[in-house]
Amino acid sequence: MKLLYVSTHQIHNLTPLYRALAKRKEIEFKSIYWQNISTNHHDVEFNKTINFEVDQFSGHNYQCLFNDEKNTYDYGFLFQLKLIPRLIKLLLTEEFDVIVFHSYRIPHLFAAIISKIIGKKTVMRSVSYNLGKRGLIKKCLRSIFYKFSNLFYDNYWTIHKLNELFFLNFNVKKKNIYLIDHCQGEYKLMIENEPSLLLNRNDFCNNYDLPTNKKFILFAGRFIERKNPKILIESFFDANLGDEWFLIMAGNGKFEIDLKTYAENNNLKNVKFFDFQSQKKIISFFKNSEILVVPSELGDTHGNIAAEAIQFGCALILSNMVGLYPECQKEDIGLVFDIDKRYQLISHLQLLCSDNKILKKFQVNALEYGKKKTPEHSANLIINKLLPK
Repeated sequence: MKLLYVSTHQIHNLTPLYRALAKRKEIEFKSIYWQNISTNHHDVEFNKTINFEVDQFSGHNYQCLFNDEKNTYDYGFLFQLKLIPRLIKLLLTEEFDVIVFHSYRIPHLFAAIISKIIGKKTVMRSVSYNLGKRGLIKKCLRSIFYKFSNLFYDNYWTIHKLNELFFLNFNVKKKNIYLIDHCQGEYKLMIENEPSLLLNRNDFCNNYDLPTNKKFILFAGRFIERKNPKILIESFFDANLGDEWFLIMAGNGKFEIDLKTYAENNNLKNVKFFDFQSQKKIISFFKNSEILVVPSELGDTHGNIAAEAIQFGCALILSNMVGLYPECQKEDIGLVFDIDKRYQLISHLQLLCSDNKILKKFQVNALEYGKKKTPEHSANLIINKLLPK
């Protein structure tokens, strides 16, 4: 069986899955990229050139429909129009059995229609969900597009409960939905290849000029509206946690100056800011932090950073706008707060920072649940769903 996986570009948390699938003898795997994004590329939301330090191409067969290297992502309408004939030509000339489309996109809809015409099995992999408020017109257009698109997909790979409800809301039958955990990073392999990436506490603190006698709360991501970092730094200040707790804010973005000004104006000594951290550098931040907070507004689909942090035993505090929040509650790996009730975030910080027994319980459970977020686990689930038993 030959499997094609179509995505817009080299997505850093998918490339490890591609390598895991390519190692499997049961299938022949090939990834199809719309475009070739440079390893060092400009991220608009980080507002800087970044490098995830993830090997983008080795270990799997791939093809870029537009091979010229780009410094920024292109999702423009004109680019998508140019892409459609190339994608269709590929489908008509490539031998394959199953094709997976990563996200609902206009080119993917055309490709799914062609795939069905030539008798191939189609799969939709979208990490969307239905939280948040939308206007009537947007709701109607969204519903029409998804329901029409779903006429041309055979199966749907879901990543969590809210994602499943999203599919069900747009006429997908439950029997056609399969849970394929969304893998996050290939940290085990990274550490095996480069053990120095995993710093012990003293080396971590010395390397990043952090106090050795503190316990760390971590925020890592873009300093933008949908990531909502200001609510965390304000709640950290109001929670009055005591001198032993220290907040690490790792990232960049449009609110960076505002956040640093807030910390300075309020004389927050137990807060330190760091720039964007690559997949390699973030390892020691996860390993040496007690709690990861993801206070996102609408738009933070899965909560990728949370799925990474739990692999190192971080307890979680998530907003109810993070797609992973039902699993956070079900798996008992952290606490969830209502995005409109900041006092809940303050209360959760106070609880986890004062009750070590609860904190340790969440950390142990997080480490166990994190085993489902590896590329090997996701590859196993895919193979089991695709091949007859």
